[in-house]
Amino acid sequence: MGDFESSKNLAAIGSLLMLIPGVSIVGAILVFIGMKGLSEYYKDDNIFNGVLKGIICGVIGKICAVAACAAVWVVVIGGAVLGGASSIHYYGNTYASATGIFSGIIFGIIAAIVLLIVAFVFMLLMAKNLRRAFNALGDRSGVNLFRTAGTLLWIGAILTIIGIGAFLILITYILLIVAFFSLKEKAPNQTCNYTPPPTVSTSNTKTANFCPNCGTAVAPQATFCSHCGKQI
Repeated sequence: MGDFESSKNLAAIGSLLMLIPGVSIVGAILVFIGMKGLSEYYKDDNIFNGVLKGIICGVIGKICAVAACAAVWVVVIGGAVLGGASSIHYYGNTYASATGIFSGIIFGIIAAIVLLIVAFVFMLLMAKNLRRAFNALGDRSGVNLFRTAGTLLWIGAILTIIGIGAFLILITYILLIVAFFSLKEKAPNQTCNYTPPPTVSTSNTKTANFCPNCGTAVAPQATFCSHCGKQI
C-alpha cells in the first residue's frame, strides 16, 4: 500500500474508469486504494480521511438518486393502483377512482423531490470532502492541478442542479488522470554541503597595553612607554 508508483497508477486508472459508465464503481474503488497509499506516503491523514468521507457521502447520494427514480416509476404507479382501493364497481368491473390515482401520483412526486434534495446535499458533501483531500495532496506533492480539480469538482457538484455540473465533473476526472500521472516520488533527503566559516577565537588576542605611569597606550610587545620612557 505504501508503494508510491503503484498507488499513483491505481488512482490514475481509477479516475479513467470513472469516465466509463458501468465501471465507475470499480474506478472509485481504485481511486480510494490509490489515495490511501498516497496518504501513507505523504504521511497526511487529511488525504485519506477526505476521500473516505467523500466516497461514503457519494454512495448515499447515489442511493437516494436511484430511489428518487424508482419513486417516479414504482411509487407513482403503485400508489395509483393502491389508491384504487376507493374504487367503484360497475357491472362487475372495477375502476380506479380519480381520487385514488391523483393521490398516488402526488405522493410519488413528493417522495421523488425529497429524495433528490437529499441526494443533492450528499453530493455536495462528497465534493467538499474530496476537494479537501485533493487540496491536501496538492500541497504535499506540489502538483497544483489537484487543487484545480478539487475546485472544479465543487463547482460541478453545485451546478448539477441545472445540468451543467455533469460536464464539469467529467473535466475533473480528466484533470485527475493528468495530475496523478504527474506525481513524482520525493528525492531522498540530501545532506547540507554548506560549511560555516571558522570562528576566530579572541581569547588569545592581545590587546594594547597602557603605561602604568602616564596612562599612554603602547604596543602590546613594548617594554618601555614611548611617551614617558618608563619601563612597563
